[in-house]
Amino acid sequence: MTDSLIAVFSAAALALVLTSALRLSRVGSTDPSHEARSVTLALYGGVVAVVTLGLFIALA
Repeated sequence: MTDSLIAVFSAAALALVLTSALRLSRVGSTDPSHEARSVTLALYGGVVAVVTLGLFIALA
């Protein structure tokens, strides 16, 4: 159970960060709101990654 929980959180963090990176890498998008959404996704991914690390340490 613990392993699958950590795997799900890790996958979610990776998906958020990768989605953010793909959105930021689009050339020609000069709209600041799009960049802000991408940065917000990256921050959410970082928070989920930190929570995953905390779960791993606490439950291991």
